Amino acid sequence: MKKKWTIAFAAFMVVLASSLFLDGNGIETEKTVIKFSDQVYRITLDFGLRPNIGVSAGPDGILLVDTGHQEVAGELISAVNQIKEGDIRYIINTHSHGDHAGGNKTCGGNAVIIGYDNLGQMVSEGVLTRGDGSNNFYSLDFNGEEIRIIPSPGAHSDKDLIINFTESGVVHMGDLLLTQSFPAVGPRVKKYLEILDWVIDEFPQGIKFIGGHGRDYSMAEVKDYRKMLMDSMKIVQKGMQDGKSVEDMKKEDVLKDYESWGIFLEFLDTDSWIASIYNSYKNE
Repeated sequence: MKKKWTIAFAAFMVVLASSLFLDGNGIETEKTVIKFSDQVYRITLDFGLRPNIGVSAGPDGILLVDTGHQEVAGELISAVNQIKEGDIRYIINTHSHGDHAGGNKTCGGNAVIIGYDNLGQMVSEGVLTRGDGSNNFYSLDFNGEEIRIIPSPGAHSDKDLIINFTESGVVHMGDLLLTQSFPAVGPRVKKYLEILDWVIDEFPQGIKFIGGHGRDYSMAEVKDYRKMLMDSMKIVQKGMQDGKSVEDMKKEDVLKDYESWGIFLEFLDTDSWIASIYNSYKNE
């Protein structure tokens, strides 16, 4: 799957929306539309947890990666129509949570909806093909490029998919990448690190990552994110070795230097991350 991208990293990310505003923490606060290539975009609406929607728009029609909240599905359709008018032919859900799949019914119409549970069915119906050999992915040829759908369960949910727009050099990771907060993985930190390490090893340096929420990442930023996680984990694991409980470490505020990672999604604060690490490694 590795490719050499000849386009400079900064060159293929173009901000289209004049409504892009950042608060003091670098968090987008209005509707955002980002263009990555001739056909691949990211739309983020100013509602709820601001999930990131992937869009492929070209001669074959429109494909969405996730549909966001049901309450703003109509607004999403309007934003897509500003890129390209036409029917939505495919929807791929990175997972089934309501903030990512809530708009399926409104956006779907006659669209084929692809998710973890119906990948085999999509192959039997001729919509998708399987990867060659031992490669665990499914393929859809659309708008002049191969779109790879990679099952990656067991960390955020049991039905997560990673979507790779192979020619555009874009990967949508859904909630397997929360670029401005700690990961939402509960007591499955070890499995999450396995997936993150696979992503770092699998994709080339010039790739661009769309997370489920938050800003986009380069490969270097994914690596920095992993380092942040590992550094914070070492602090909690040291506390565990010293016999401290979750509550002890929360009271001591052992991750106070990492508080900025608990601002964007407040329910994923330092206390939550301490508990995730503790519960993932307590039996070792």
